[in-house]
Amino acid sequence: MTKPKHVPVEVALQQDETSQFSQTIQLCQELVPGWTSLSADSVEVTKVSGGITNQLLKLSPSDSQEPVLVRIFGENTDIVIDRKTEAILSLQVYKAGFGSEILGTFSNGRVESWIHMRPLKPEEMCEGGNAACIARRLASFHAADIQDISKEPQVFQRILTWLEEAEAMKYQDADKQKAKEAKDFAAMRSEVLEMQRICERLQCPVVFSHNDLLSGNVMIPLEGTQELRALQQGQADASTMQFIDFEYGSYNYRGFDFGNHWCEYAGFDGDYSRYPDSKQQATFVRAYLQQQGNKSPDEEEVQQLVREGNIFALVSHQFWGVWCLIQARYSAIDFDYMEYCSVRWSEYHKRKYGFLSG
Repeated sequence: MTKPKHVPVEVALQQDETSQFSQTIQLCQELVPGWTSLSADSVEVTKVSGGITNQLLKLSPSDSQEPVLVRIFGENTDIVIDRKTEAILSLQVYKAGFGSEILGTFSNGRVESWIHMRPLKPEEMCEGGNAACIARRLASFHAADIQDISKEPQVFQRILTWLEEAEAMKYQDADKQKAKEAKDFAAMRSEVLEMQRICERLQCPVVFSHNDLLSGNVMIPLEGTQELRALQQGQADASTMQFIDFEYGSYNYRGFDFGNHWCEYAGFDGDYSRYPDSKQQATFVRAYLQQQGNKSPDEEEVQQLVREGNIFALVSHQFWGVWCLIQARYSAIDFDYMEYCSVRWSEYHKRKYGFLSG
């Protein structure tokens, strides 16, 4: 598999917008085929919203060239993301039919082909044919055979490592430091270890997992297209929908992608009243199993996977709840990570008894 061209240049996140935009245009002129002769004045640069890990820019030439996406990695995100592993799997995932093509890389980011689709909104994930299509697409994603990375589940090791690093951190912001000192790290660690024991007893299949299937990472056709109408009517092929952003991708317990995705119905606002009910979950699971070839899954199997997803939803709360503690220290993105940490752990404790006894 041919590796994309690399330029050993770092794009500073803290520089002024004009300088940053100019630098990304220069990078694309060097990395993107056909861009060498483009005039910088002919390229429009716009910010792309939706992520809370990286900074995203869309570069659109005024001629017939296709636009591209420039992804600038967030500061110190290598603490929570293995960028070497991400580079390996991103190329393979694209070959398997998911995501965008990697056109080039630089020291703290990459240039990707632009996908002419739009991301879902949290409230749309259960609308029309979206949920069933996501489930079918997820079944195909889980079937991908990604090589040259560990095939052992690492979710609990990740959480415990982040927890240890967060406990040792000193926050420059006094309010964040005070909020951090109010956290009971021993109690969080105990909860993580308890969930690890419970999940290991489930004997859940291990599959290549997305691990971050929020609405912004699910792309659907643009408004007014025939493909979108088919999707809304539940008549679209799963390939009509696209998954993007695989930086947290790894082999993991199957149920994590279920539970994590269901948690993302709440969006970053944390509106967990949108968490799918048992009927919605069963519809999702049936579509997943049918895509795998089980055309008539029995109710026992469906309910087993629903329970599996709900249990791993608890792990999702732990995962992102601890991740927030790292991001709160380093991220330059305008987002209240400390508050989001509290939201995720609060929902974990609220749901724990019901999900484990269900």
